[in-house]
Amino acid sequence: MGLWTEWRAQRERSRRASAYLGQLLRSPEHTDIAWLASLGVSEAVALRELTFAKRAIGLVVAERDALDDRTASDVAHQLAPVISREARATVGLGREWGERWRAYTAALAVRGNVESPATRLARVLLGGAGIHDPSTEQLVRATQFVNETRGAANVVLRDVFGVASLPEDIRPSALRG
Repeated sequence: MGLWTEWRAQRERSRRASAYLGQLLRSPEHTDIAWLASLGVSEAVALRELTFAKRAIGLVVAERDALDDRTASDVAHQLAPVISREARATVGLGREWGERWRAYTAALAVRGNVESPATRLARVLLGGAGIHDPSTEQLVRATQFVNETRGAANVVLRDVFGVASLPEDIRPSALRG
């Protein structure tokens, strides 16, 4: 691949990552903020935790479901300056994001747990909001948020980056030739 072709491909990947990131940077729905605030959390904390959750779930989707292995790093590379800007405006926000991101990735890394990955992510969301021993109803609602967020991120990922297209008559494992 020539230098010019490689530059154009990188630029196109960057454009697509930016379009995908637009989904992650949208403010959470007012109904979700109101739900989390109804659990005794301030609206500011609810907004922050739901925003962190959307971004973390979006990065997880880019990492696990993208067609190109570079997609997650492209998205993370474009998210970093956004978080940096926000951290300059709000003391401690960058540290909180780092802690939450590590908690989300740790929750996904757990093996042998009977809870689904979405439920483990829901526990991180609620824990970040200060709800460390959620009721079943709270956990179900948080898991619903995680699943809806992941579904929306997957739709945007497919819209922006495309869908895998495999021949009908050939097994995917046979393509590795």
